[in-house]
Amino acid sequence: MSDIRTFVDGIFDELVAIRRDIHAHPETGMRETRTAALIRSELEKMGVDEIQQPLPTAVVALIHGKKGAGKCVALRADIDALPVHEETGLPFASVNEGVMHACGHDLHTTMLLGAARTLCHMRDQFAGTVKLIFEPSEDLMPGGARALVAAGVMESPHVDAIFGQHVCPSENDSVGRMQLYKGYFTSAVDLFHIAVHGKSGHGSAPHTARDAIACAGYLITVLQTVVSRRIDPMDTAVLTVGTMSGGDAVNITAGEARMVAVLRSFSDTGRDTAIQEVQRICKGIGIAFDCSIEVELEEGYALQYNDPAMIELVDKAVNGAGGKAEYIEKPFSGSEDFSFFGKLTGTPSAFMMIDAGRGDELVSLHNGKIVFNEEVIKPGVTGLTAIALEYLNQ
Repeated sequence: MSDIRTFVDGIFDELVAIRRDIHAHPETGMRETRTAALIRSELEKMGVDEIQQPLPTAVVALIHGKKGAGKCVALRADIDALPVHEETGLPFASVNEGVMHACGHDLHTTMLLGAARTLCHMRDQFAGTVKLIFEPSEDLMPGGARALVAAGVMESPHVDAIFGQHVCPSENDSVGRMQLYKGYFTSAVDLFHIAVHGKSGHGSAPHTARDAIACAGYLITVLQTVVSRRIDPMDTAVLTVGTMSGGDAVNITAGEARMVAVLRSFSDTGRDTAIQEVQRICKGIGIAFDCSIEVELEEGYALQYNDPAMIELVDKAVNGAGGKAEYIEKPFSGSEDFSFFGKLTGTPSAFMMIDAGRGDELVSLHNGKIVFNEEVIKPGVTGLTAIALEYLNQ
């Protein structure tokens, strides 16, 4: 596998240039027109066997090995940016005001393009097909994965296994370590759109009104008991009320209040319990305050299940290629619509995090100040390439 690293070293400067171009021109979900055109152009230059666009800003490509027919392995990268104001001060910072690649999708896209180029170069070393999936709108629900599955991306040819990865900042500034975890790795995410309907009135006569803000405030407090008192302590979940609004004027008792809560859960049982409890509590608090409360559930992303055999394959492939893959003790609390590629089709899948440094200041994903170490491109490309070769040649 040393020839993978040698080839990747040789194209690194070109990949950095591609990454900086993508970073400087970020586009939000389902608007990635320029990004998709860049991806298609690069794939055409490297000579992949087939390019498809099953969605307006999605790009899918095929690379056939020269050793004949075989299985099909898919590698996926997300390509969308976030509605975040960039504050990095980088010379290649976003030129699109209010939009930034603050989640590293520019790196993911670059890594998959690098893996594509490397696999084109190594066609004579594998049988079967590599399917490259460049997915739009991962960060904007309902995401791009479900739409791609519905469009048939996991067929023609049928995908036998699919792999994905995501960069993350690292406390110790490490770069390139791939984090492995068997079983449920990312949380499920769901949104509750809650509307409290009371009765407005003069602030001096609260007894003639039904205060929607008072009801909503109490509701926020009681919702915190969903996790602390209704979820099995050996399970876990997070329920966050992220937005709340209500009222029109300081001297008017509010007749309407609205909030949005996000649920992250790590088991189907925990998810089902939390959803039932949120709805039950809303009904009860509404009765207590003589208000009506409407709850609209927006189903988000599913749990990502990392197939143990696929994770073992990643471990063997990455470490065998001179990289660094290590098992971690805890799953990732974030959510990813990558999960739908496996969940909706029954395809074995694996999703990994990869350390990408920390810059001068350790900040989280989705922060306008986040800076990644571009050296992560090398192990990212090498890892994806090695995983594809290991799967097709096993």
